[in-house]
Amino acid sequence: MTNTKSIQPILVAIDFSEDSEAALLWASNYTKLTKSPLIILHVVHDPADAPGFYRREEDDWSEPMAVVANRMAKDFMKKMYDKNPTLAPLLEARLEFVQGLPPGRIVEFAEKVQAQIIVIGSCGRSGLTHILLGSVAERVAQISKIPVVIVKDTAKQGDINE
Repeated sequence: MTNTKSIQPILVAIDFSEDSEAALLWASNYTKLTKSPLIILHVVHDPADAPGFYRREEDDWSEPMAVVANRMAKDFMKKMYDKNPTLAPLLEARLEFVQGLPPGRIVEFAEKVQAQIIVIGSCGRSGLTHILLGSVAERVAQISKIPVVIVKDTAKQGDINE
């Protein structure tokens, strides 16, 4: 008797940060173990703590955020490929975009694609910023019915006061 159920994907949410790089590497290595497909998700939104996030270049001001986000994602993925040319899951991954507030949209998308796990980087906000805005990764872990792995960039792990 064969198992006709398809293998559930691994969903990794990215925001182009170093923590997202670490999360994407972790997820890529995990997919090699599980033989699961990898879906990379970016939620397009104008963050309250970084207005103009998608307006980094002079020409970006006239383009819709989704167009700029797509270009940023392609640049991010090219950087990841260049740093990790032998990591096959990166080359085979499906890149997706949705618009809205990240925590809810990440969980909603994960449920839609029946992801087995959500992998997300921890941007590590602290102090007043954390109190006022919270953490996307923390909120995803709170509201998700799907297991969540929060990955922190190892270069940031040394200082407890960050």
